[in-house]
Amino acid sequence: MALESKPFSFLQVSDVHLDSAFAGSKIKLPVSKRKERKQEILEALARVFEVAKERRVDAILIPGDLWDAESVGSQTVNQVIELCMSVKDTFIVISPGNHDYYSADSMYNLEALQARGMRLWPSNVHVFKSANFQTVCHPFRDDISFTGCAFVANVPVEERLLAEPISKEKLKPLNILLFHGSLDGYKGGDSGFPGKLTAPFSAQELVNQGFTYTAVGHYHQQTPIKFEDKLIGAYSGCLIGRGLDESGPRFCLFGSITPKPGNGQDFEVKIEPVESDKRRIVVADFEITGKTSNEVIDQVMLNLVSSGAREGLDIVYLRLTGRYPAGGEPTYVKEKLATMFYHLEVSDETRQDYFLQSIDERTTEGKFVAFLTNLKKEAEAAGGSVAIANGEGLIDVKTIEDAMYFGLDALKQKRISIKNAD
Repeated sequence: MALESKPFSFLQVSDVHLDSAFAGSKIKLPVSKRKERKQEILEALARVFEVAKERRVDAILIPGDLWDAESVGSQTVNQVIELCMSVKDTFIVISPGNHDYYSADSMYNLEALQARGMRLWPSNVHVFKSANFQTVCHPFRDDISFTGCAFVANVPVEERLLAEPISKEKLKPLNILLFHGSLDGYKGGDSGFPGKLTAPFSAQELVNQGFTYTAVGHYHQQTPIKFEDKLIGAYSGCLIGRGLDESGPRFCLFGSITPKPGNGQDFEVKIEPVESDKRRIVVADFEITGKTSNEVIDQVMLNLVSSGAREGLDIVYLRLTGRYPAGGEPTYVKEKLATMFYHLEVSDETRQDYFLQSIDERTTEGKFVAFLTNLKKEAEAAGGSVAIANGEGLIDVKTIEDAMYFGLDALKQKRISIKNAD
C-alpha cells in the first residue's frame, strides 16, 4: 500500500502519575496544595487532549505510568476515559508501565471496569496487555502500525527487551514502537534512584530494531534518543513536576513524521516540546555570608528571577548556605518572601559564625574546637576520613564539622540545632 503523502503527527505523553499523593517530598506542600496539585495533574492531561484537537494529530502515544495503580480512583479514570472519548477521531495507544501495569483488576481491563459499573474505554483506544511485544494497525490509516508491550506487575524487569529482534510480520511502512524502560547512559535527575532501573536498553539495540520512531516512558526528564545524530525516539518526561528532580518546565511532545522522497522507507522525524504544567518547580541556591538581611532579601529575589521563578505561580525551593552573626539567623527570608510564590520552601543550611571573634584556646570551647580542627585536618590529609578513637569505624570531614558546630551550639546557646545533619 502506498504511503500517504501527508505527515503522520502525534502527541506523546507519559509518566503522568494521576492521583499521586505528593507526600514525602522536600518541597513540603501543605495538604491543601497537595490536593490542588493532584487536580492539576488531570488539568495538565486535559490540556494535552486540547492540543491534540488543535493540531489534529493522528495519534496520542502513552508509553506508561498514566496513573499510580496503588492510589488512582475510579472518578479519575472515568475522567481520563471521557478525555479519550472527546478525541474520537484520534487513535490512542497505551503501553502500560510499572505504575499503571496491566492485570486482572487493572483499570485498563474491560471486565474490571464492567464489574465496577464504570464507563469502558472507547474504541479509539488500544491498550497493550501482554509482556511480549504485539503489533496493532492504525484504524484510520493503513500505512501505520504500532508495536508495544505492557508491564504486568510493579516489579523491575531485568531482561533487556530489545536484545532480540521484534517480529516485523505485521509492520507497516511507518512503524512506531512504544514501551516503558531505562535507556543506558541516561543522565536525568531520577537516573540513580533505588529500584529505578527496569527493562534496560541501549540506543544501539533500539536502532537495530529498525522502527521509524520509539516513544519511551519511565524516565522523567524530556530526552531525545539519537544514534549517530539521527533521532530514533524520545522520553517526553513527566507531565508535571512533583519533586526536586523534576524542576523546570514539564512537557508533552508534539511529533511529525514525514516520508522523504524515494522508496517510502525513509522518514524525517521531528519532535517539539509543548509545556504542559502551568507551574514550574524552581530550585535556587544562595550564600548569605557577609551580607545584611536587606542584602540577602534583595539578592535572593534577583537570584530567583534569574532562575526563572514566576511570582504567584511557581513552586520555589531555596537552599541557603553560609554563615551569619549572632542574631542573624535567616528565618526572615521565608517570612518576607513566602506570599510571593505559589509555594516557597526554604532549606536553611546556614550556621552561626562562631569564628567572627577568636576563641580562647584555654577555655573549654577553645580546647574543643582545637581538638576537632586537628581531627578534621587529619581526615582531610587521609583522603576524607579518619579512624575513630576505638578503632571501630571511620569518621568523615562532614561529620567532624557537624560535631564542632553542634558542640558550639550546646556550649554557647545551650541548645542544639540539627538542621544541617545528613
